[in-house]
Amino acid sequence: MRSNLICSLLLGLSISVMTGTETLAQAPAKSKDTAKAPATKTSEPAKAAAEFRRVPQYFGQVDLSDEQREKLYSIREKNSKKLDQLEAELVALRATILSDSEAVLTPAQRTILNKLRGEAKAKASAKSKAAKKN
Repeated sequence: MRSNLICSLLLGLSISVMTGTETLAQAPAKSKDTAKAPATKTSEPAKAAAEFRRVPQYFGQVDLSDEQREKLYSIREKNSKKLDQLEAELVALRATILSDSEAVLTPAQRTILNKLRGEAKAKASAKSKAAKKN
């Protein structure tokens, strides 16, 4: 019963997170009167504000009016705190699940698990270094 509840909760949170992260891959907002500015470092408040200035994936390709774009920005801003809260809950829940799962293992099994994790981390690091060289 408890595992069904956890699975249902994870599914619901995963769906929420997936719908929120769709907005990351999209076309930038159109600007009619500004030329390309050189890249500069932006402050944290500017980064936070820029995060709301996105539209969901593919929306930027359907010729949105400025009014539609502003409404979409408003929707994103209005729901961002709730999305952040759900994402934090999901991270905490995943950590609890992992901790509870590890508690089921014997000390010998945990040792093997930690060794496997270390090997995977080393392999990923080596792969990343190799990719940077190319």
